[in-house]
Amino acid sequence: MHRLLPPFLVLLILLPSLAAAETVRFGLREAPPLVQTMPDGQLRGLEFELLTAIFAAADLQIDPYLGSNARLALAAGEGAVEGFAPVVGMPPDGLYLTDSYITYHNVAVTLATRGIRLERPGDLRGLRVLAFQRAGKVLGPEFADAILDAADYREEPVQALQAKGLLYGRYDVLIGESRVLMYNINQVLTAAGEGGRGLPVVEHRLFAPNHYRAGFRDPVLVARFNQGLSRIRADGSYQAILNRYDPTQ
Repeated sequence: MHRLLPPFLVLLILLPSLAAAETVRFGLREAPPLVQTMPDGQLRGLEFELLTAIFAAADLQIDPYLGSNARLALAAGEGAVEGFAPVVGMPPDGLYLTDSYITYHNVAVTLATRGIRLERPGDLRGLRVLAFQRAGKVLGPEFADAILDAADYREEPVQALQAKGLLYGRYDVLIGESRVLMYNINQVLTAAGEGGRGLPVVEHRLFAPNHYRAGFRDPVLVARFNQGLSRIRADGSYQAILNRYDPTQ
């Protein structure tokens, strides 16, 4: 006859395996609301929760290292981190890519009062454009050609500053991930006492979705990450995280 173990014995048996999760020094780009530092110092956000769930399903734990796109690539190349996400543009030498774990919807955003019409990346010629770091390397050849003829073009690593560039009239167009841009525009307006009135901007969908991957220096970690990703997709927790942040997804 089989006997059930008392709950405290079950816990004692499980504790060694629970404590055995391997900690990985892993780079993240802070981009609210996808990855953001809260007042208590903890990280939160859609992308951070997805990555945390993937790591946990692979019996891994994130030791976070925050930096810009360029800084993360440099840190991986120098061995300061074992991996990072998202990998934007060409990965550094010696980095192995995972399966795609998140989709970004990069858009162009203009002030509604300007009446700017944009139907394709080539329409950005002659305008003042402020984009996310490495945008010129990931948004396609038409965008890369257009920004050569822009009246002004800059890539800003601190995306919270992009919103001010548009709202204060220094740039005509912002380029970035839709959720990130709208969050930062709303933050600037709220700080100025103008929140809650609807955002005074137009979103132009000029680009195909970008399916971003993580990267690791060790191919074994790539395989474990992919296994964790497959597990949370299969058990529904991946979609549950997406739904919690955006029920329309």
